[in-house]
This record gives sequence, structure tokens and C-alpha cells, in this order.
Amino acid sequence: MWTITRPMWGLGLEAAALLLVGYLWFVTASEDDVTPRISFPYNALERSAKLFSVEGVSNYTSLLLSLDDDTLYVGAREALFALRLQDIGSTQLTRNLTWETPDRKREECSFKGKSFKTDCFNYIKILLHLNSTHLYVCGTYAFSPICAYINTSTFSLEKDEKGQIVLEDGRSRCPFNPDYQSTAIIVDGELYAGTVSNFQGNEPVIYRSLGGGPYLKTENSLNWLQDPSFVGSAYLQESRPPGNPVGDDDKVYFFFSETGKEFDFFDNTIVSRIARVCKGDKGGERVLQKKWTTFLKAQLLCSLPDDGFPFNIIQDMFVLRPDGEAWENTIFYGVFTSQWYTGASSSSAVCAFTMAQVERAFNGRYREVNRETQQWYTYNHPVPEPRPGACVTNTARDQGITSSLHMPDKVLNFVKDHFLMDNVIRMYRTLPVLKANRTFT
Repeated sequence: MWTITRPMWGLGLEAAALLLVGYLWFVTASEDDVTPRISFPYNALERSAKLFSVEGVSNYTSLLLSLDDDTLYVGAREALFALRLQDIGSTQLTRNLTWETPDRKREECSFKGKSFKTDCFNYIKILLHLNSTHLYVCGTYAFSPICAYINTSTFSLEKDEKGQIVLEDGRSRCPFNPDYQSTAIIVDGELYAGTVSNFQGNEPVIYRSLGGGPYLKTENSLNWLQDPSFVGSAYLQESRPPGNPVGDDDKVYFFFSETGKEFDFFDNTIVSRIARVCKGDKGGERVLQKKWTTFLKAQLLCSLPDDGFPFNIIQDMFVLRPDGEAWENTIFYGVFTSQWYTGASSSSAVCAFTMAQVERAFNGRYREVNRETQQWYTYNHPVPEPRPGACVTNTARDQGITSSLHMPDKVLNFVKDHFLMDNVIRMYRTLPVLKANRTFT
């Protein structure tokens, strides 16, 4: 069961975000700042929240807000709902569909060692707008992930000419395990997903599929990702305004925490990351075939200003986009916890990062690993041109390079091993915008 506070939805996403951010900017990082502005007793009549639940349905984990049709789409275990924003708590006004796992699939799942009572169901993990008429949905399907299309007018799974549900393989799009944290976003009909690609859950991947472009993924053998836990993704149109002198490409960003292999003084030190890929990436011609040629990642650091104590595990990320085409003014707000704050001493922080900080990191120096010692150090030598990991810009076009397929092998070989940036992206204004002795997720 979950609750929605109705007045916030009526504002629209941007207005609601501005109210939230405006409040956060005016608080200081002290314990007294986390007192709610408004509070109600749980059963108070004036309490402006509605509760939605359906008997026998659990795990309401996927939410998709559509202001165009005044609907909140909800994905749960083996069920999906379309709720009217005016009365979310009313089951009479709810459209729903059931997407159950066949007994055969559940038995196969159990035979592979998973729990028949908890694991071997279809947990909805991806629920996104594909276009004006359809949603794209993926579920774990008893550790055998699949995807389908929902017709929003009938709120039913799309079928082919023979009356069969149109299904697609969900591997590398949707996790196998319902407990795995993943993210996905659709950009111009293409799905960008951060998830795992195998049953065991030990092959993380950032994967692009659907649409007419080439399918691309991260390179597992090079350890570009280290047991990541994805919390979000975002699309920024950095090619705007049209005709700008840089001629840059749009980018997709991913936010996650993972094992920080560059830290050799502690075992299993977790770090928070921001990674990016270019929308126009087509992979390499000879090197990095069907792989990202623009994958880069950097560390996000949220810490206390006095002793530097780190909140090193990112739990969520909100991207505040400016109006118009001024993407340079984007601000990233992350919710962080610490792997060293547990139990009764648990604590959380909200930290902000600017686009200028992110740009400086990705345009800065690279890190390199010594394959024999596995130690990381700053790479202080000349780098090949065009800049490795960068999108195709006017600088590259002036050299006759109009696609990643035309990138020199030396550039792609460099980015294969230099995907980690040296600069750490530290929080804006040197302190968290909010800190509390609570665990925020």
C-alpha cells in the first residue's frame, strides 16, 4: 500500500519540483531543519492524502505520471493499474489489467533455486511512455524477463494479427531479480536501461535497444561497471540551441552506486557515480563494435563539511531542468546514505550538483589502472584526438569524423581503458542542503 498527496500532483511536475527545491535551498544542515511544514494525525479528516490498494495485489513499485491524460499508471506484482488523479483512492474508477506468469514458468524458476512463493512471479520493473498511444512495460516474469506494449486507450496488452500478446525478450532491459535496482528511460523511441543481463545478476549493463539505431551496451570484460545499484537516469538535450558553435550531441545520464575499485585502502568501498553516453553513439567500426564509444563515469561526493564524513550511497536522484534551452543550468539533487551509518545511527543527506561541475569532470583528466597491481592513478600524458569519450562535435567534423564509426582506433582503444574520470564531483556550496538522522530512500 502507498499514499499520494493530491495537491502536489495538481501543481505539475516542474512547479512541484520548484517548491521542493526552493524549500531545500533555504534550510541549513542541522537537525532541527527536518521538521515537516505541515503535519496531520493519521486519521485526521483534513489529511490531504488518498490510499490505494487492491486485495491480493502487492509490490506497487513502478509509477508513471501522465499529466496529459490526468492519469497515474502503476505497476505491481502481476498487475497494472491506471488511476485517475482526481480520485486515486477509488477502485471503482480504476482501469486495470493482469499479467500473470504461467505455471510452467514459475516451476522452471523454482527448479533453478528461486522461491516459488516470492520470487517466481511477474514483478513490473519498467513502465514508460513509448508514444502518444502506447506504454512500454517489462516484468521479471519468474526470473525470465519479458517486455510488452500497453494500448493506453483500451489499457490492454497489445496483440498481433493472430490475437497473441506481442512479447519481447527483456534481457538487458529488465532485471531477472525483483529486488535488483535498475533504471530505464525512453528517448525518441529508444530504450536506455541500466540493469543486469544474466540470471545470476553478476553481469551489469547499460544497454540501448528499440528504435532504429544500433543496439549498444557496456563492455563487461573491461569492468566498466562494478556491481552497480542503479537509482535513476535522465536525458539532456545538450545539442541545443540548434546551430550552437560546439555542435554537441544530446546525452543520457545514469546514476548509481558501485564498488569503488580505485580505493585500495578499504575492502568493498562503495562510491556514487554519474555516467553518461551520447545519443548519437553508433559504436565502433573495428574497436568497440556494438559497444558504447562514449561511456564515461565520475564520482559524486556528498559529505559533511566539518569532518568530511561521506554519504557514499546514492538512493535517488532528481534532475531539475531549466525552462527553455539553457541545459547548462541543470541542477542534480541526490539523496544519499552512508555504508558506515547503520541501525540506530542511520542518517541521510540531500546534496546538489551543478551541470558546470559535471562538465568539468567529464572534460578533465582520466584515470588509468595498472593491470598488474590493480591500482588506479591519474593519467598525466597526452591523449589522442578527438577527445576520447566525447560526442561527435564540430571539432571532430572538421577532421572528417561525422560518426563514432569513423573514430580512429587509437581513440577507441584509449577510452576502453580510461572510462573513469579523475575529478571528483563535489557537492555544490560545500555542504548538504539537508541532513537528518533518518534513512531517506
